[in-house]
Amino acid sequence: MKSKVTCKLFKLTKINSLIDVKKNILNRKYTDPLKIASRDSKKAEHLSEEEKNFYFTWGEVSQQNDISFYDINEQEDSVEYFFVPADIEFTKRKKKDSNGNFLSKANRVNYAQIMVYFFNIKDSVHLIICSSNEFHVDRVKKLVGTQYISKIDDDYQMPPDLFNWLFFKYTQNAGLLDDGITLMNISGFIGNIGDEHNIFSGTSDQTSELIITKAFISNGETLKTITARLRNADIDIVFTLDDMSNTQIFVNQSSKLKMFEAENNEPFFIVYLYSYLIPKLKSLYNNSAKHFLSEEKKQFRIQIGLEVIESIIKKNLLDLNDVAALFETSSTFDKKIEHK
Repeated sequence: MKSKVTCKLFKLTKINSLIDVKKNILNRKYTDPLKIASRDSKKAEHLSEEEKNFYFTWGEVSQQNDISFYDINEQEDSVEYFFVPADIEFTKRKKKDSNGNFLSKANRVNYAQIMVYFFNIKDSVHLIICSSNEFHVDRVKKLVGTQYISKIDDDYQMPPDLFNWLFFKYTQNAGLLDDGITLMNISGFIGNIGDEHNIFSGTSDQTSELIITKAFISNGETLKTITARLRNADIDIVFTLDDMSNTQIFVNQSSKLKMFEAENNEPFFIVYLYSYLIPKLKSLYNNSAKHFLSEEKKQFRIQIGLEVIESIIKKNLLDLNDVAALFETSSTFDKKIEHK
């Protein structure tokens, strides 16, 4: 069993059910031609079609399953899903022998098997590609058919302040998000300073104690990715989540707390996270957003900003005169700006 699995989420378009997936997607095969430079075109003439091409195909489809749970409105719901491996052929770096002739395909082909999940919930069908290799993700998308993949997925796009709100709930409310779900730990984050080219990240057993996290949020910046441990009556799961609902699930650190019908832990963690937990987090934030943004957010930033200042003072053995000098320097600078 893998220690962790990376998941890329995509919403399908023109596909309304898992039957549509089997009918329109799983019967596809993608042919990726060998890239041949013009100077090698003569040498490639003797290659057969099989030798000239790499193929992306589907493996054996799992049995279709469903998981029942109470949805974000506390109504009983279920999600249908199955998974299937995508068998990928792709070229090795070395394509020719010492004489400049093309090697046989057997000597220049690599193989990869990428697990792919399809799940259907509330008349919406989604695709999950389990790979951290972006080249493999793109290859699977070609096998699925890019015409079936939506460019935008509003249902799973995270609101800008959701991760900051989670950090707020973790530090101010002992991680209790509602009566049935608790944020047990936050162990890492990624965020942008100003733009997407200036990226800061931090990791810690207790990120609430990591001063850079508090400094980051108190400075008005927004977290883009968070690593957390979440627990409810069904599951205790450790995962990383970004603002587009791409995830990394730490399988060995997660566990089922109830008996669910699933092949093994990994499919359950993936499907449950996407069909229930992520929509639940988004729903809880949306219900709290107005109060958080209008009242709690500013006060929280001030509070943790003061904690940052206190930590810096203690670690650097600063006294009141040092801090006062900082304010005097800042005041003088501001006056110079005003005069200009």
